[in-house]
Amino acid sequence: MSRTISCKQAVDLISKKEEAKLSATQRFALWRHLAVCSLCRTFSVQNKIIKKALTQEDYRVLTTEEKEVIVKTVLQTKP
Repeated sequence: MSRTISCKQAVDLISKKEEAKLSATQRFALWRHLAVCSLCRTFSVQNKIIKKALTQEDYRVLTTEEKEVIVKTVLQTKP
């Protein structure tokens, strides 16, 4: 893996990280990318939220506060 990775590579690693452990090289490359790319950081947070929601045994309704956080996050990432 090269010294810097693209957003596409970062998204692939973020998704892979949810399913399997990344190598040290992959973790470092992703860490470096996330340090400078706010869009990929947002994707990472959203990915965690979605995974958590999908793995919960009880499917519940989101609280008003949770909905506001999601809406605020989505609006901040609009191009």
